[in-house]
Amino acid sequence: MREAVQRVQPNLSRFSVVSIVWTFRQENRTARQPAVGGRQRVFSHAQELAVVDLVVANNTIPLRQLRECILADHAIFHDVHSVSTTTLGRVLWEHHVSMKQLYRVSFERNSVGLKHLRYKLSWVSMQQRSRMNIFTSTKLGSI
Repeated sequence: MREAVQRVQPNLSRFSVVSIVWTFRQENRTARQPAVGGRQRVFSHAQELAVVDLVVANNTIPLRQLRECILADHAIFHDVHSVSTTTLGRVLWEHHVSMKQLYRVSFERNSVGLKHLRYKLSWVSMQQRSRMNIFTSTKLGSI
């Protein structure tokens, strides 16, 4: 503010500038100018709340699938033609919504075929141990 006053009247003293700034603040005439430039918001406030509601309804939905749901829903998100998963993550972070971290386990974890392979592996390793025991006992016996 002081710099602005000194641009207009460069020979004003610092105390005059302080009194002018004080007067402006007392009269609430120090409003900021609206932000200009930069990228516009992708979602309106109502659309952000709709995204949050989608996540609350299904907390295990991945961000890619959430993006597909948003792009398919033309009733609420009629003016949204593309959205990134980063933007969706930012919206959820701003509204303090966290999603469950899911990990995938293969279905073959305890299948019959896998149990059979484990059994064969243990059987082979037991036979190798028994051969090693026979070999070491005969070798020790001949010494």
